[in-house]
Amino acid sequence: MSVKTGAVDADVTTRNRALTKPGLYAILPRGARVLSTIPSFVNTSAQVMTTPALGARFSEYELLIQPGGGTRAPIHDDFEHFLFVIEGEVTFTLNDKAHAFTQGGFAWLPPGSRFALTNGSGELTRMLWLRRRYEPVEGVAVPAPIVSNEKDVVAEPEDTYVEKHLIPYDHELGFDMAFNLLIFDPGIYFSYVESHIMEHGLYMLDGRGVYYLNGDYIEVQKDDYIYMAPYVPQFFYATGWETGRYILYKDINRDYVAGL
Repeated sequence: MSVKTGAVDADVTTRNRALTKPGLYAILPRGARVLSTIPSFVNTSAQVMTTPALGARFSEYELLIQPGGGTRAPIHDDFEHFLFVIEGEVTFTLNDKAHAFTQGGFAWLPPGSRFALTNGSGELTRMLWLRRRYEPVEGVAVPAPIVSNEKDVVAEPEDTYVEKHLIPYDHELGFDMAFNLLIFDPGIYFSYVESHIMEHGLYMLDGRGVYYLNGDYIEVQKDDYIYMAPYVPQFFYATGWETGRYILYKDINRDYVAGL
């Protein structure tokens, strides 16, 4: 028989799956993420998943935009941005041109872009929003904005799984970030354990699996978020009965000489 104190189950800590190992990784299930208010939005809550406070070189949020919610005014700053619709629909306006974003809609924006978000539907819209400092390279042009939907990006074989490169970083050195959508049939896994300089922000869109992180085996499922620091050994295999999909950020195409 479980013991309860008031309305709180005394066993709540043993059922918690959130886990943070500073300098290595963090697992943040959706049910454990606290809601925050972002001043530049109205009728919108944010689950802040990664910031420099965790040791990351980027910030990533899940935005929960209520009907009638969105940006208070157009956002115009010196950061590069990536936006991705997890669920629902939103009007995305870039430099005064409006785009209808449904599930899977995404945009990469170079520094100096001016954009706005408005939820004109009657349902909640959930989005990923990542910001970071763009790293320019002398003699390499800053790419133009990308506005598309993951359904229009071809999935290519990659290792033992298939992958969609939402940002064409392998063809254009101007991009200093990647957002890839990885797709795993049940039972499919990486062919080796990776350990490299890139840091990652990973959001489970569908399915479930087991992630190996620095010697720990951790079960993950739909709506979980994982931050991985540089050089953390990592490996994934998909479990369950449905296709597993996650969207993955990483930094790419730059010399790693900061601090020298």
